[in-house]
Amino acid sequence: MSDQNSDGSQHSLPDLTNRHVSWVMDPKRGMLLPLTGIWILALDWLLFSSNLLTAGLATPVVVAVGVVLGAVGTLVLQIMVAKDSLWKALLKALVAGIVVGVPWPLTGSLIGGWILLAAGMKTPAGKNSQPS
Repeated sequence: MSDQNSDGSQHSLPDLTNRHVSWVMDPKRGMLLPLTGIWILALDWLLFSSNLLTAGLATPVVVAVGVVLGAVGTLVLQIMVAKDSLWKALLKALVAGIVVGVPWPLTGSLIGGWILLAAGMKTPAGKNSQPS
């Protein structure tokens, strides 16, 4: 799928999408990958919103699953995408696992949101911070 501009040049959708998505996997954007922040947010919302259906009776199971999924997902992302050393990735995974496992949904949302903001989600892709 491509669009034709008024000057006759074609603008390809995959190039545009790649530019807007690549910031999520950029290891230079902060201590944790923005993709790790999205992972923490998604797990937090999925696990603890589903816990409401059981009236909190599944909390111990949800906490354990949250710790494991948060830690393993972060470990894989930080090693495979950010190219962190094993010890550095393990420390980040431990912290992320604890954050996801805390049985208060607001905790994961705040931490995941902070990671995304620190990574530069507040500035649009392609904008540079230097005034022209």
